[in-house]
Amino acid sequence: MQQWRRRQNAVYISFILPAAAFFTAFFIVPFAESLWLSFTDAYGYNPEQHFVGLRNYREVLTNPAFRSALWVTVKYTVFVTLGANLTALALALLLDGNVHCKKLFRAVFFLPNLMSLVIVSFVWVFLYGSVYRSFVNMLNIPEAWQISWLGNRRQALYSMGFTAIWQCAGYYMLIYIAGLQNIGASLTEAAAMDGAGPWAMIWHIKLPMLSPVIAMNTVLLMISCFKTFDIPMAMTSGGPAGATTTIALQIYNTAFRSSRTGYATAQSVILFLIISLLTALTFRLQRKGEEE
Repeated sequence: MQQWRRRQNAVYISFILPAAAFFTAFFIVPFAESLWLSFTDAYGYNPEQHFVGLRNYREVLTNPAFRSALWVTVKYTVFVTLGANLTALALALLLDGNVHCKKLFRAVFFLPNLMSLVIVSFVWVFLYGSVYRSFVNMLNIPEAWQISWLGNRRQALYSMGFTAIWQCAGYYMLIYIAGLQNIGASLTEAAAMDGAGPWAMIWHIKLPMLSPVIAMNTVLLMISCFKTFDIPMAMTSGGPAGATTTIALQIYNTAFRSSRTGYATAQSVILFLIISLLTALTFRLQRKGEEE
């Protein structure tokens, strides 16, 4: 019996070892090296590195540029997370009923997600620029009433966020549709027999049943937004005057334009901690809501 258990354990270990080796080589080791770099004065490709303790972290936390990038990222994350969640949920609820050409609409709404973020960014830069100017010139709109979508500090971040919502809403729509399909038909049929209308069915049956899916989509969107780099880099390069410089773009500028590798790595570690904290907090609130 013991010999059979040993063979069984050996089989289990043989399946686990390749995945564990891959995870260690490509995740644990790079993270450990990055953590070490954050405590050094590493500069570009210079092989000389000196341990500096918490100096990089102190500088990050007291640097106005990092605090500004953090605030920009928070505003962008809130706007895109709310906008994409509401848009995706509304589309999923609309397509959950008896809609003609349902599969066609799903494909159309999902199509932007298949496009590269850089391509999407360039398309919307063209729309916000040349197409918009042609439109206002055709309507003879006074210059005082015209909007500089990417050139105005107040507008640029939200114009960029709208681009992100347009690109990703279809993906989260499919996740919501999958969640809606898992709701038993008996529940909706019983509610309909009791006289529940469409709105009552959404508020009292569908949304409560979708709460785990909403929490998961919220976490995925927050992580994606906090890591966003492609859209601000392609659309505004962080401008105007740093109004769209996210944390990821700030890290890129620090590492590759200023060549301060150690300092940039400390910023990355802090970003990792922020994302981990937000993820844990969201799931904790979701579990607390389920218990109540």
